[in-house]
Amino acid sequence: MQRERLTVSAVESYDLEDDTVRFECAVDGPPDATERTWPVTLQFYDDRTFRFELETNPEVRAERTYPEYDESALGSSVDVEATERDGSLHLETGVLTVVVGLDEWSFRIEDEDGTVFEEQREDLDVFGEDRVAPLGGVQEKINHNPRRMAETGTGFRLRPDEKFYGVGEQFVEFDRRGRTIEAWHEEPLGTETQRAYKNIPFHLSTEGYGFLVDTTARVTYDFGTESTASGTVTVDDDRFAFVFFYGPTLKEIVRQYTAFTGRPERPPKWSFGTWMSRLGYESRDELEAIADRLREEEIPCDVLHLDPFWMPPSESCTLEWDTDQFPEPEGMMAELRERNFRLSLWEHPHVPVGTDAFLEGAENGYFVTDGSGKPYVMDHTCQGDYRGSLVDFTNPDAVEWWKDKHRRLLEMGVTVFKTDYGEYVPEDAVFANGKSGRLMHNLYPYLYNRAVYETVGEVNGDEEALVWGRAAWTGSQKFPMHWGGDPQTSWNGMAAALRGGLSASLSGIAFWSHDIGGFRGTPSDNLYVRWAQFGLLSSNSRCHGTTPREPWAFGEEALDIFRTYARLRYRLLPYLYTYAEIAARTGLPEVRPLVLEYQDDPRTHRLDTEYLVGEDLLVAPVFESETTRDVYLPRGEWRHLWDGERYDGEQTVAIDAPLEIMPIFVRAGSVLPQREPTPYVEPGTPDELSFRVTLKDGAASGRYYDESADELVTISGEVRDGSLSLKVPPLSADQVTVEIVDTPAVSDVVVDGESLSRTDGDPAPGEWVDANGSLIAML
Repeated sequence: MQRERLTVSAVESYDLEDDTVRFECAVDGPPDATERTWPVTLQFYDDRTFRFELETNPEVRAERTYPEYDESALGSSVDVEATERDGSLHLETGVLTVVVGLDEWSFRIEDEDGTVFEEQREDLDVFGEDRVAPLGGVQEKINHNPRRMAETGTGFRLRPDEKFYGVGEQFVEFDRRGRTIEAWHEEPLGTETQRAYKNIPFHLSTEGYGFLVDTTARVTYDFGTESTASGTVTVDDDRFAFVFFYGPTLKEIVRQYTAFTGRPERPPKWSFGTWMSRLGYESRDELEAIADRLREEEIPCDVLHLDPFWMPPSESCTLEWDTDQFPEPEGMMAELRERNFRLSLWEHPHVPVGTDAFLEGAENGYFVTDGSGKPYVMDHTCQGDYRGSLVDFTNPDAVEWWKDKHRRLLEMGVTVFKTDYGEYVPEDAVFANGKSGRLMHNLYPYLYNRAVYETVGEVNGDEEALVWGRAAWTGSQKFPMHWGGDPQTSWNGMAAALRGGLSASLSGIAFWSHDIGGFRGTPSDNLYVRWAQFGLLSSNSRCHGTTPREPWAFGEEALDIFRTYARLRYRLLPYLYTYAEIAARTGLPEVRPLVLEYQDDPRTHRLDTEYLVGEDLLVAPVFESETTRDVYLPRGEWRHLWDGERYDGEQTVAIDAPLEIMPIFVRAGSVLPQREPTPYVEPGTPDELSFRVTLKDGAASGRYYDESADELVTISGEVRDGSLSLKVPPLSADQVTVEIVDTPAVSDVVVDGESLSRTDGDPAPGEWVDANGSLIAML
């Protein structure tokens, strides 16, 4: 098929009204191209955020329905000052200046320090051939003569030291520089691949900006593959639109992006406990035996998960119980809840042929169609390689039908659903909203997860709304949580799971997990242990695979180590839940790549083998059995959690890491809220709460989310002239203990202006003790 490129060449006219500028642009193309103009529109949301849109078929504009954006969340309106000089229009917001070439089209964005983003108009090789496609599109000839716009996009200049992040959960190199990425959902069949479940057309640059491509069509990025001087972004559509977010910090960009595309609600507290699963528990007896063993072995756990076998053979996904294998499911779930276990059920959005559910869906038009009006039936769409059709989530009646199936299960006692799949929409499928699979393929998991997430909230209460989702697109972070699909059972699979999670964290996904131990096959004992250490200090934690993933399956040593890290997780639940609240308020992820907090340190820019939990815990997973782990520590001071040794930042340190040790560091100057670990997550503020204070230069502060009071408070301490002053606002806990590690010599302790009494024994409320260099105060 013959393809021809057309390029925006100049501005013929423009109109400025309030916060919007509309350009009519001349177009260069082949000699026989139809002579016309293309409109380009700039709409400023605030002084650092705007939307850019190029329309090549403006006569047939289609309104965007999804994803849903909140333009009002970005801030107040902006006064745009426009001036013409040197053949260009300068649009100034007070923070940014957008410069548009009029006589000859050009486009760049400047801040007070210079150019932040610039369209690349020309990038010639030694033969004079251009290696970049500037703003414009590509036409395809149909049957030798008619032409249709097949794609649109632009080129952009690359700085020599510029780094790129995001584009969803990508398992390839953390820095996207030098990669070509196609944002199109595809089953990766493992994590050692460039295919991805969560393609989100949003990337961030170390130059200080975020770039959201506003589309649901396929997006292709070249971050310097064809030429190290240029990048391109191309959309398989006749419209090219993007939203530009200026930070300049990555944290501010993520805040803006999630304000615009939606922030997650804080997940329920129990969801931060351990989830135990495999593919799969095949009977009620087996499930209850797992529950018994977990409690016997004193492994903290809150959620048990059933994969496909909870439904009858060849009936996934009808959402009907197999009561032969799971008799009296309501009674089973009630008994599990009495023991403080919640039940999660697996599903996918494909309904198998030959079932009553399929007949009902086909008769009522609940399925995606093949263009002839028939349900689009495909082989290998349902678990067990059965034939089936996809639920059409653009049909309100189909959504209600799917919700009703979930309501019945929720009312029986189910707590949450694992919303698997969502990546299989064919390009030629037709939806009830009139759109084809070409535009719905990427959006489908958004609609699928939204329907299930909303149903859980409608039945169990909004504060209990949750899914365990696999695929995602722009805005999917509003429906937490997400896990990283099916990683290989290997050291590389473990590392890829971390890279994918860190990538997702910079793409708006605040809560993510992965299959502890890898998915297919049986991990070695040592691989399982190392993966469990990492997994139990991710934002959420689930053991899962095709073979047993319970820790006792890997020997006594593995069981002991797993128990230690699971108890550490439950000890840190007040800290984890605090950052869950912060994520809900700010959009900042719970698990963070170091570059998000230390963007000004070039040594963090490509670092993807360690991470931060919140701001105060640095975790360095070990990707070998027995080793010395080299850990880069950013600026400041850091204290090793296990042996208490202090290290200065901005250096790489070698840490002995026998199998039982995964290096974890606490930031000096921090306050970590903690509690005694329990067998399951207890709701509300714990009766006994403690704060671990690590001073830096005699001071520390930290945040704590008081669940019972629904308040995010600050705890601080400072040593001055031999006196320790603590500021601890009133909390809902009955007993509050503060431990200051490595305390300098002090003669008195003052809490909110009230002096405590010194004691030599165990402190009672209102007393403090100096115990082996650490000060413990009971408030």
